Amino acid sequence: MGKTYAVVIGLVLTIVGIIGFVKGDAEFMGMHFNLLHNCIHLATGLIGLAAGLGGGEKGGKGFAKAFGLIYTLVAILGFAGITYVVNLLMLNTLYNVIHLGVGLLGLLAGFMGGGDSN
Repeated sequence: MGKTYAVVIGLVLTIVGIIGFVKGDAEFMGMHFNLLHNCIHLATGLIGLAAGLGGGEKGGKGFAKAFGLIYTLVAILGFAGITYVVNLLMLNTLYNVIHLGVGLLGLLAGFMGGGDSN
């Protein structure tokens, strides 16, 4: 389950990062893209792909646990309105919901998913 999470989320984040760079400093589907947020999406996406494709289930589970925790924390900070984080990443409620979903799925895949084979 961790490997699948890492590959799927890695691919999605990589695509979102690329779209952000193509769109530039603009709004797209209710989300505002900026350089820092695009870099974070691209980097975490590539890390997820590497963990899932190169690290097998063990690497995928590690990615799922770490980034599940990070994305959940970012969502909580966004919902709490921690101004520095919200302004730096240009977060809005839609971003917070997405980050929460990605984070909780990561925690589920990392801690509850099958064994560490591969």
